Amino acid sequence: MSVKVVIASAGALAALIMWPSASPAEADPRWSARLGYARTSFDTDSTITVAGQPAPGATVAIDDQTVPLGDAGFAFNDHWTARLAVGSPIDLPVNAGGSLRMLPAPLTGTLGTIEIAPIVISALYAPRPFGRLKPYAGAGVTYAWVREAKSGDVQSLRATSEWGVVVQAGCDATLGQRWFVFIDARKLYVGTSASGVIAALGGAPVSAAVNLDPLILNAGVGYRF
Repeated sequence: MSVKVVIASAGALAALIMWPSASPAEADPRWSARLGYARTSFDTDSTITVAGQPAPGATVAIDDQTVPLGDAGFAFNDHWTARLAVGSPIDLPVNAGGSLRMLPAPLTGTLGTIEIAPIVISALYAPRPFGRLKPYAGAGVTYAWVREAKSGDVQSLRATSEWGVVVQAGCDATLGQRWFVFIDARKLYVGTSASGVIAALGGAPVSAAVNLDPLILNAGVGYRF
């Protein structure tokens, strides 16, 4: 999702304030589902050891990703909503950074690939609506589910699934009694631990503690039922 898409989405939300209201006789639905695309930017920080010794200046890098992301929510009342978000599994190439980039060939610079599926559970509070707009903020927990680790320069790669925390804010814009559009931002604080061996360095064992800490910017459409 580019910056232009985010700006266009925000402009569309403002325009939708003028849409006609749904009938007040209809009961407010409690359940909702949302689906859209999310831009995920990783803020990685890592501690790496090679052959049991710290590797000064060694880091890893993960490129930004654009993925489909959906969630389901239940509104307890006009203010509080619980949401469960599940991202589709994505392959994340883990690239060498810092001093690791100085290692000689035949190393390629790609340490390996992890397939990960994020799961986010959050409690969101909406203070009050502003016309058609309903801003909210909240927090919760996240689980970085590592489904598979594929070897690259690091052979026999293993990575752990971990729990973390999330803070979240966004805004819904009502189209009618059922349909709405939304923009949303989630900051996840979660990491993983990885290990393996580097065959090109004589089978030296390597281990890393990596903070992934992605920022997820999400926009899409939702339906209440």
